[in-house]
Amino acid sequence: MPSRRGPSRKRRARRTAAGHRAGRSRQAVSRTISAPIAGADAFTSLSDPRHVLSQAATLLLIGSALRGDAAAIEVRARARAGQTAEIAPVEALPSEDLYALGFPTLTAGTSRFRAEQLQRAAGVRFAPTRTAVPAPSDTRAAARRLRVVATAFYRDASVETAAALLEVGLRHPSELARVAAAASYVEVTVDPEPAIRVLERALRSRDRLTRDVAAHALARVDPYNPSLAKLMESRRGRSRRPPSHTSLIVHGTFGQNADWWQPPAGDFWKYLHDNVDPALYGAGDRFDWSGGYSDFARALGGSQLHAWVQAHALDGLDVFTHSHGGSVAMLASHAGTAFGRMVLLSCPVHWDKYTPDFVRVGRVVSIRVHLDLVILVDGGGQRFRDPRITEHVLPIWFDHFATHDPGTWERYNVRAMI
Repeated sequence: MPSRRGPSRKRRARRTAAGHRAGRSRQAVSRTISAPIAGADAFTSLSDPRHVLSQAATLLLIGSALRGDAAAIEVRARARAGQTAEIAPVEALPSEDLYALGFPTLTAGTSRFRAEQLQRAAGVRFAPTRTAVPAPSDTRAAARRLRVVATAFYRDASVETAAALLEVGLRHPSELARVAAAASYVEVTVDPEPAIRVLERALRSRDRLTRDVAAHALARVDPYNPSLAKLMESRRGRSRRPPSHTSLIVHGTFGQNADWWQPPAGDFWKYLHDNVDPALYGAGDRFDWSGGYSDFARALGGSQLHAWVQAHALDGLDVFTHSHGGSVAMLASHAGTAFGRMVLLSCPVHWDKYTPDFVRVGRVVSIRVHLDLVILVDGGGQRFRDPRITEHVLPIWFDHFATHDPGTWERYNVRAMI
């Protein structure tokens, strides 16, 4: 008769370790998404990348809608532009993107709830834990209720149904979705501490998009949180290349230590150097800025970029910027720096604060994706709508980093756009 004993302790340990590794690998969600999943259908799968990313966008949009980001962005932009017309030079949340995602109309609101209220509304009870990672039992309970709660939200979008969806989303099996829920949960709860812990832990995630969404969300609600300090430490890459004279990369928020833009081995730096401009600046004294998430940090970065260009006698150079690196370059143009081309990759639109000085810039090109998750949590507009800026929206959804991916540049012939 065969033994009914379970696997040995060592075998169980190996299986547990393998499960943990598999769980970690699932956090790194594939982000090459050409279309979202619309409405409550997005919540029918908790592992498929299209579904998870669509859920994350929905959860972030809840916070944006409750804050009234879109209306505020466009009002400020019209005031800055001095326009009396209805059309602002910013498209905060493109209507066709919201339609494709199936996001309902949600009125801005300031109501705040206790967790117990929201769990009753969601028809679920979670353990009274304060940890950043939900207990397995809570994750299973959330997985069973997410579609039901999401359907209730889409059927009757209100502050309460939205807040209930966020409450359940804090226990989502995917860390990216938990982070998106936490980013918006701070707008509806009387106790933001659980959401803050989710964001703090996600700063150590292996997934770059999860880390960046968490960092922007945490910096927005708790700018002096000590967990953000490590993202600001400077680790200058080594390069022995001689100075060059035509173009420069400017990284974005929390990007000072990222590899992709640093010479000589960063994948995007190497791609631009080999395929777009062989004189891309690559010497050891290349420009960087703090990457801080504040208007002051960007203003200081703009001043430093202006001084760097003047010290190197590079007025008129082309600049390739990512995210708020574009804001830094725009401020440098107002400080007096002349640019040839200003290429804005995934740049949040804050027209009331950051615009190019078009007198000093030869050509401005913006390249972005649909409903960029990091721009959503940043609270910026998704697109420029000024005729002096050539706008290209790639057929990619949600991924803030796709615009500096060499594969994206090759697949969609981005070189021809600039």
